[in-house]
Amino acid sequence: MHATPPHVRRPHAPHALARVAAALSGLTLMSVAVLVASPASAAPPQPTCGSTLTVDTALQADLWCEDSSGLTLAPGVDLNLRGHTLGSSSGAFGFGVAVPAVGDTTIRNGTLAGWGAGVTNYGVRGDRGVLVIQKVAFVNNELGVDASSEDTGFNNKPTTITRSSFTGSGRSGIRAVYADLTVDHTTFTENQTAVFSGAGTLQVTASQFARNDTGLSLTENHTTVDRSTFTSNPHAVVTNRENWLAVTASRFTGSDVAVDVNGAGYGTIDISGSTFLANTTAVILPHFGGSLVNNTFRANHTTVTLSETPESAVLIQGNTFRLNADGLLLENANALVSIGGNEARRNTGWGISAPGATDLGGDTAAGNGNDPQCVGVVCGAPRQS
Repeated sequence: MHATPPHVRRPHAPHALARVAAALSGLTLMSVAVLVASPASAAPPQPTCGSTLTVDTALQADLWCEDSSGLTLAPGVDLNLRGHTLGSSSGAFGFGVAVPAVGDTTIRNGTLAGWGAGVTNYGVRGDRGVLVIQKVAFVNNELGVDASSEDTGFNNKPTTITRSSFTGSGRSGIRAVYADLTVDHTTFTENQTAVFSGAGTLQVTASQFARNDTGLSLTENHTTVDRSTFTSNPHAVVTNRENWLAVTASRFTGSDVAVDVNGAGYGTIDISGSTFLANTTAVILPHFGGSLVNNTFRANHTTVTLSETPESAVLIQGNTFRLNADGLLLENANALVSIGGNEARRNTGWGISAPGATDLGGDTAAGNGNDPQCVGVVCGAPRQS
């Protein structure tokens, strides 16, 4: 343990996660030093690296661990970092905090830095508890939080992360497989992937994603995103295989592809009340359909594209397209694509071009570069504003 924290570099160790798994594989409550308060009425002393905590504990000072994992929590034990850092000085080695699958647990108020996994879980048979992570900064970990289970849901612990931050994760800020994950009022900056979620549920609310290689990477997942912002992420939301995705009241700026459902096999995608600004491509819709309702598309190179000719219904209604290369250009639309009530103004090319689509009526267009303003649907003049 160092008295003063060493410089923590962003981890690039290729075997960092293997070392986390190796550390957990030998983890039992009897094999690690156990920290017990004595007398019972006294506050627990400052823990040491490698300890198992059996009572609620607060750090008294920063704790830096060399060639050792951090702290293991017994079922039902809470950890208050109390503004201090629990860090690894060995370069993405082991775990910072290991949490059992059973018992409710809270980790709050501090920093976890430089670990292979800042927080991970280990299997103890029994009813699953809930993990709450509150006001914790995850800095330069290979994984910030690993909330995954290796056996289809046995070890995974429903996890809520609120008012926290993830910066510089070498792999993912959060990894959650076979897990129920809630993220609220949390920021993700300059991670390789902010959140990877697969075969589970993910709820993201009022969170910010900036300059991550990928914001959300989703596989076989049920995901809701509400009132969140995505800024300068090359890929803001990417889906693979089956996915059910709902995005509301969110903002996407400066992505190569903001929402990419190109790799999904089936599911649903519904985006409403959101803004897409200055993206190379705003939305790629899948062949299994979806809906875009009451969104704003402004200054994008491509607003909406279809990955394939649709096999299920697509609804594009009530959206505003302004100052894009084309307002709405769908070259492979068919009768399953329904378009109505959209406004297209001052786009460089087409206002709306969707030959073969079903016209629901109510579309308007003016000031677009191509004439006629619309193809495939009838467009009237927009109201003066």
